[in-house]
Parts: sequence; structure tokens; C-alpha cells
Amino acid sequence: MAQQEQFDVWLIAVDTVYTGVPYSVLTDWAGTGRLAATDKLRPHGSTSPWMLVKDHPQISDFLFQPKKVIAPPSAVSSPSTQPQEALEPIEMDLGWKKRTDDDDDEVDMIPLIDISLVLLIFFMMTASVASMSSVDVPGMRNAGELSKDVDAITIMIDKRANEPLYSLRAGDRGAEKDDSNLESLNALMAQLDRRLSSGVSRPPEVRIACDQALPRRYVRELAQELTKRKAKGQIAYYGAEVNELTGQ
Repeated sequence: MAQQEQFDVWLIAVDTVYTGVPYSVLTDWAGTGRLAATDKLRPHGSTSPWMLVKDHPQISDFLFQPKKVIAPPSAVSSPSTQPQEALEPIEMDLGWKKRTDDDDDEVDMIPLIDISLVLLIFFMMTASVASMSSVDVPGMRNAGELSKDVDAITIMIDKRANEPLYSLRAGDRGAEKDDSNLESLNALMAQLDRRLSSGVSRPPEVRIACDQALPRRYVRELAQELTKRKAKGQIAYYGAEVNELTGQ
């Protein structure tokens, strides 16, 4: 970076000489009014005559210039000698309504809260009814023929209080002692697996006979277990009906 040119500055007002003032500092003094036009300067270390700041071509342009105050025009103007045309009034229907003190900017949230509570209660009741709804399955068309098949297995689900009671039978025969009054799905499937592994001639068909008032989740859980055995080829088909109860 090139070294800045330096000057010796003589401030006339205070009769003080500053030596070796850089050019950038000198222009800053001139712009802020610290350096007056009547002050003098010369190159640093020179014996040449002093020069007025206002005459120096590199510094004079930076001298502080006070702003000129422009007087405002006179508020009173001379009256016009020409006749003036009267302006017609203009009617403007803006339709502004005066706001009363009763107006309120806040939104009334009470109706929204009431609607939200009604919807919440509705969805809660719908979910409760759906979970406790009874099984809605059509009757089996070939129920009579299926009962006569000696290899067909009927799984009966009766409703005892709020818990199911399982039993199973083969063909049109009654349920054996070990196959009756099974209180859990695991016990039922254990008895079914015992029958399927006892040397049946072909994969049997399985019918589910259930109480109309039985919650559908019990039938769904049983169907999931039967689907696993059907995929293994242990049973040929399974279906559900409500036209035959465990007492028949």
C-alpha cells in the first residue's frame, strides 16, 4: 500500500501548527469543519510558502459547506384581480358507520366449544357401540348337508355373561366331554389340533355357530387361528353362521 501524502497544517484560529498530517486525516478535518478555508498548509518538511486551504486543489473540495436556509414563501399572497369561479360541493356517499361502544372485536368462542363437545361425545359413543356390536353374519346355505358330513367340524360359541364359552363336535354327533365348556380360545384350538392330528381322511370343513349377541371380536380371533391352519392345509374351508346355537 502506497504511503499517504503528508502535510504541515497551520490552524490560524488557534495559531497552532501540526506536522506530518496524512492526507486522509486532512480531508476528514476539512469535511467536519475542523479545518477552515483560511487555514494554511504545505507539504510536510517543505520550506515552500504557506498556501490557503481554499486554494489547494486537493483539499478545497472537501471543505465543510453549511446548508443554506431557504425562507418559506410568504403565507399571505396578493389577492388575485381576476374573478374566481365558485366550486360546487361534491356529495360523497362513503357509507361510513359510526362505531358504537357495544361493538366487540373478540370472537365468541362459546358456540365453538359447544359444538366441539357435542362432536366429542358423538365419536366416543360411536366407538363404544362399534366395539360391543354383535356378530352380523349370514346364515349358511348348506348347513344341513354340512351337519351330515362325518368329517365336518362345528365350533360353537355361546355367550356366558361377558365371556365366551367354546365347544366343538364332529358331524351331527354331540360334543364330547373334553370338547365342551372350553373357557378360552387356546383350550379350543388345542382340542381342534388334537382332532386334526388324529388321522382324518381329508382336511375337514369347519363351521362356526355363534350366538347373535356375541361381540364380533371373538369370531374374528377364532377366524385368525383357522386361517393359519387353512394355510397349512389342515382344514379345507371355514365359515360362520348364527342360525345354530350351542344348545341345538
